[in-house]
Amino acid sequence: MKRKIGLYGLTDDEIQALRRLAKDRYGKASVSFLAKKTLQQMLAASEPVSDSLPDPSGKHTRRITLNLPARDCRYLYAAAKEQHGSVNDTVRDIIQTHIRRHPFVSQREADALYQSNAQLLRIGRNINQIARQLNTGENISLTTRHILDLKAFIDAHTETVARVLSNNRRQ
Repeated sequence: MKRKIGLYGLTDDEIQALRRLAKDRYGKASVSFLAKKTLQQMLAASEPVSDSLPDPSGKHTRRITLNLPARDCRYLYAAAKEQHGSVNDTVRDIIQTHIRRHPFVSQREADALYQSNAQLLRIGRNINQIARQLNTGENISLTTRHILDLKAFIDAHTETVARVLSNNRRQ
């Protein structure tokens, strides 16, 4: 049963600010709609969705149509372009990240991590070769330049991983 709830104690300025927020967020300048959506989100956040709930359609996937404000659409198109994917993929990733409460790594980020790990593997091999030569007592010419190059590779890997993790924390 639907019931009407009154909201008291807001100033005219606060109501106008809430109307602007509702317009930006939902494309509709309605304070009651904003309040309804905010309360529904809070309710949904407190009740985790169970994977055991039956699918009412009997299908594994369903098409859903969304009407979003222009600002949100621009964001989705820009994110899709940055991730070298489609808007549909971007929306699905955002939704799945929210539902599963687990960060999503885009294909571009996965490629960056793969390349970074490949470089780290090469660095590890070089270190092993140096250690073997030092252990056998061979005279090797290990210069400061070699060590600085190695440090630069490790720093680049660390920055790449940090950037990917930072991007996923924002999602």
